[in-house]
Amino acid sequence: MTASFPANSDALSSELSRIRLRLLSYSTSDMLARALTKAFTGTCFSAQITCADFGNVIPELLDPKNSTLDGLIIQLDVSGFYHRDWRASPEDSQRLLEEKTDEFLAAVTRFSKQGGCPILVNTLPSPRTPTVGFLDTFHTDGAGYSVSYFNGALSEMARQNNQIMVIDTDVVMAHIAPLKRSDPKLWFYGRIPYAMDATRALAQGFFIAYALQKAKPVKVLALDLDNTLWRGIFGEDGLAGIECGDDFPGNAFQAFQQECLRLKGQGMLLTILSKNNHDVLRVFDEHPGMILKRDDFVGLRINWEPKPHNIRELAQDLELGLDSFLFLDDSPHEREAMVRLVPEVHVPDLPDDPAVRPDFLRNYAPTWPVRLTLEDRSRSKLYAVQSKGRDLKNQATSFEDYLSQLDQELHVEVMTPATLPRVAQMHERTNQFNLTTRRFAESDLEAMMSDENGYCVVLGRVSDRFGDHGIVICACTRMNGDCAEILTFLMSCRVIGRQIERAFLSELLRHLSELGINQVEATFIPTQKNEQTRDFYKSMGFSPKSSNETSKGEQTKWFLQNDNEAKWGSDFVKTSFVS
Repeated sequence: MTASFPANSDALSSELSRIRLRLLSYSTSDMLARALTKAFTGTCFSAQITCADFGNVIPELLDPKNSTLDGLIIQLDVSGFYHRDWRASPEDSQRLLEEKTDEFLAAVTRFSKQGGCPILVNTLPSPRTPTVGFLDTFHTDGAGYSVSYFNGALSEMARQNNQIMVIDTDVVMAHIAPLKRSDPKLWFYGRIPYAMDATRALAQGFFIAYALQKAKPVKVLALDLDNTLWRGIFGEDGLAGIECGDDFPGNAFQAFQQECLRLKGQGMLLTILSKNNHDVLRVFDEHPGMILKRDDFVGLRINWEPKPHNIRELAQDLELGLDSFLFLDDSPHEREAMVRLVPEVHVPDLPDDPAVRPDFLRNYAPTWPVRLTLEDRSRSKLYAVQSKGRDLKNQATSFEDYLSQLDQELHVEVMTPATLPRVAQMHERTNQFNLTTRRFAESDLEAMMSDENGYCVVLGRVSDRFGDHGIVICACTRMNGDCAEILTFLMSCRVIGRQIERAFLSELLRHLSELGINQVEATFIPTQKNEQTRDFYKSMGFSPKSSNETSKGEQTKWFLQNDNEAKWGSDFVKTSFVS
């Protein structure tokens, strides 16, 4: 498990972020608290960690002692969480396990609704020793069965609540044999659940989980070609000299390409950054051993220019920050140049041995998704559609001509459980076209969805002549009588500048009018990245209500008498409201 969260980039704040963490455990937690302090030291965080009283997990979850926490960490271990009574019948033991599990999950869920901070909890690790031998994983008397039952319930809860992040203990301790993860003497002496190396590994896992939630996700894989995706140099060895096939080392390069394809399937964009002639693309078309194909890549920079220059151009083309890029190159000289000239980019040291590269990429933590949505899985297709739109824009005689040829359609709908994860993800990630940058979690949005009289959360799907862009815009509105306040209004950068936001707001106002809303308020809260949205409400006919100067600029409130007119929409977007 490797991680790289550069302290000198926007991936995390360049200034130390002081955070307050609370540690709960059914067993002794002092050793983990010290390991956590070391894990966070030297990063962009300055962590103050306090420990709850021994075994005081459920009371703290039900009655939080501190409402200003930045994170809650829960250490779990098999012996501390569930102690099997061998005098009890199998039925009573199973019932106790279920009750213990339900009690814990209910308490965590309640805290997630009240605490307002991320909750990090580890799974129970694989048992040190079985209790029914080879039957351990499926017999109700088995320690492995009990662990699997609890971990399955815990994972299902986390799947439905993005405020809860589960750290897989077996993953973070994979390099430690199960017998070495705990020390019976430490347990019987002081109820210390894990040995020192295992405790350090668990602390690192908690740190990575916390950092992944705070860091910007890695979205682009910028790949070298020669001796990175295959063995050989195309310009010297030719197509026949490229090794990528069933025999070593070609099979190792094939496995590495499979990992790149896996990341593409999880939402990462693949690009090429190679010093080569353009005919090197023949390898993808003609070499029989290639797993990746030419159309798997959404951006190419194949020339003899410096790679730091090329990656900046790629970032502009894709309209993504440089801190979204992961650069993989077999050359230490190219990696060093990237680190020095474009420090925002993630640049790990790619192992020299191609046989270990697939595992290296799989274990590289910055590529691990915090959540996976349908839009993530189709992101590469979405950017291909976007690229065709850019080509049309370059060919158009005017901006209006470009918009009229796009044949844009916007379908607006009320958020449902199926679209909830994507709306939550947009609230987490969107910065540029975001009027307030309020970060509503999935649990917050779920609460709004269940209160139809108090809130209205709508989203918009966009398509054009080139394809479907998916869900790219959303807004949360709080309603009170005949008045409403737009709490959030945000849109993906994929469709900025195409009047989608005007059409969407017009449709939102029309929907609010149908709900009996005739007065609408909205707020613009300035940030370092949303300057382009400063005058949006003014351009849509809102009147200024008040303003307040902040350290980041002028925060303004706006007001509109909602008269159900559609004059503020767009002539270039066909809109509909899907019931």
